[in-house]
Amino acid sequence: MARLFVTDINLNKNELQNARIQGLSSAPSAAVTGQIYYNTQDNILYYYNGLTAPDGPWMPMGSSAEVIQDVIGSSVLGGTAITTTYNDLAGTTTVTLDDTAVTPGSYGSQTQIPTFTVDAQGRLTAAGTVDVATQLDLGADNAHGGYKLDLLTDTVKFVGGEGIDTTYTADETLHTITISGEDASTTNKGIASFETEDFTVTAGHVTIKNVNLATQTTGNYVATISGTENEITVSGSGTENAAITIGLPSDVTIENNLNIGGDLNVAGVINTVNSTQVNISDNKVNLNSDMPEANSPSLDAGIVVHRGIEADAELLWSETADKWQVGLVGGHYHDIARKYVSTIGDASSLTYPITHNLGTREVQVQVYDSSTYDTVEADVVRNTADQVTIGFTVAPASGAYKVVIVG
Repeated sequence: MARLFVTDINLNKNELQNARIQGLSSAPSAAVTGQIYYNTQDNILYYYNGLTAPDGPWMPMGSSAEVIQDVIGSSVLGGTAITTTYNDLAGTTTVTLDDTAVTPGSYGSQTQIPTFTVDAQGRLTAAGTVDVATQLDLGADNAHGGYKLDLLTDTVKFVGGEGIDTTYTADETLHTITISGEDASTTNKGIASFETEDFTVTAGHVTIKNVNLATQTTGNYVATISGTENEITVSGSGTENAAITIGLPSDVTIENNLNIGGDLNVAGVINTVNSTQVNISDNKVNLNSDMPEANSPSLDAGIVVHRGIEADAELLWSETADKWQVGLVGGHYHDIARKYVSTIGDASSLTYPITHNLGTREVQVQVYDSSTYDTVEADVVRNTADQVTIGFTVAPASGAYKVVIVG
């Protein structure tokens, strides 16, 4: 289904990207000057100039596909190591990379590596060889430990480091690695020992034994202190040197009677509830009822829905915005949209002013066909906070369109 535009479209010098011209097997009827279409029979784009034959009314735009293909095919030429072939029947040009033989250089010996050069076409040509030293030094030294690889004798030489000693035979073909018995310290990774009464060592795994407060420590401690739900709260544990705080919870529940010998002072509001369901016989709930009639409104009012651990939801009348809003307490609030509908079209007028009285220019305006219900595109001007004007290039029939204004 196509969307109907009943007014001109101004792209304001922006690009029309990825567009496609309407494809038809024959020229459309009732054409207007400047109209274009793509003929699917001869694959040519036409435009309408309103003249008589042979200069009109429908004229092809540019050259045919065959001419364009021939121009492209003759313009793409091969170069070094590239061959091009044009197929006139298919209208295609094939670009092929020529085969190029690569001749590797000789490896020479076990200690030589070949080198190559690369030309502008990416071809490899043998250049020579590079000798490799008889011993490949991987950066080892006696001070920090490491190893050296001897390429001639196939021997790996290890060098000792902190806490590790190495020895070699006279011909350096065999070696011995020994962990030296150095005591561990804060700076030396050596051998450490553990007291059996404090630690357990199993297969090299060290764990700390349990400490019995009654026998292995001094001083008294409290094992456990607990409170009663909704009556007494306890924070902190009963361990040694740990502070414990005892107090009343934020919400106190008294299962039986509460007797008070003195005055009862309440800082907040006293609520009396005897049921989980509130029944109100009045058909309206009056909020801010104690506000004097002579005062200017200053307080928001609404209904709050408690949502447990999630933010409370609220239906709010905002005195600042002078609108009904919905949202989450402490978060963003959104205006509740209002709607106005009008029918337009008289077969003569091109513009139709509509007074909606929504009190804002921030409105969405949509026009649709009264019979097909298809959306149509028209000019929309927001004249004032209470009125918009709908414009057309051709006068719509009587009652042709519906206008929906939301804001």
